[in-house]
Amino acid sequence: MDSRIIVVFLALSISSCATDSIENRQHGQELICHNGKKTLTVSTADSFVHLQHGDTVGPCPASDT
Repeated sequence: MDSRIIVVFLALSISSCATDSIENRQHGQELICHNGKKTLTVSTADSFVHLQHGDTVGPCPASDT
């Protein structure tokens, strides 16, 4: 298995603990800070794509959601 996939999987596993809530689990969504500028709500299944290009889990500082 590609080491990048393992790293992304581990990052998602750890980050899901930090942003986990009953509401998020019910809807399968999480917050992603996109390009350090805009907070997005994305499906948990799609969040790995954002993490691969440098976005981070959670809201952006001084977010414009």
